[in-house]
Amino acid sequence: MYLCSQILNNMAITLLSAKQFATKLKATIQASGRLGFTAETATVLGLESGKYAKFAKDDENDSLYLIIINEPNEDAFEIRLSSGYYYVPTKVMFDTLGFNYENGNIMFDLVRQPSYDDDLQGQVYYMKQRPIKNKDKKNDIEVP
Repeated sequence: MYLCSQILNNMAITLLSAKQFATKLKATIQASGRLGFTAETATVLGLESGKYAKFAKDDENDSLYLIIINEPNEDAFEIRLSSGYYYVPTKVMFDTLGFNYENGNIMFDLVRQPSYDDDLQGQVYYMKQRPIKNKDKKNDIEVP
C-alpha cells in the first residue's frame, strides 16, 4: 500500500511512505515488439514464471493498463524469462495498436492503480508513455 492514514489532532492526515516511491517502475517495448521490464521493476511487480499479464485500453483516452495475474486465461500473455530479464511477447498486440517501436524503444513509467484491481482482477498499473525523442534530430533548426 502506498499510503498510511492517521488521525492527528482531529485531522485526517495521510502519510506518504518514501520507500514506496523510491523505485521508478519501467517497461519498454523493445525493437522485437516484446514488453521488457527492468530487474528492479520485475522484483516490485513480483514477476516470475507462472505469472501472466493482461492489458486493458481506455477507449475514451487511449490509456493503456498492465494487469499482472497469477492464473492463465485466454486473454493473458505468459510472462517469460530470457537472459535474466522478464518480458511479455506482445509484438502482435503493439502492431495492432499502432506502436512504431521498430525505429527505437518506447518506454513507459508504470503507476500502480490499486483502485482498479477488483474490477480488472489483478494488480493494475497505468502505462504512462514517455515522450519519444527523435534520435536523428540534432537541433531544432530546419534545413531547407
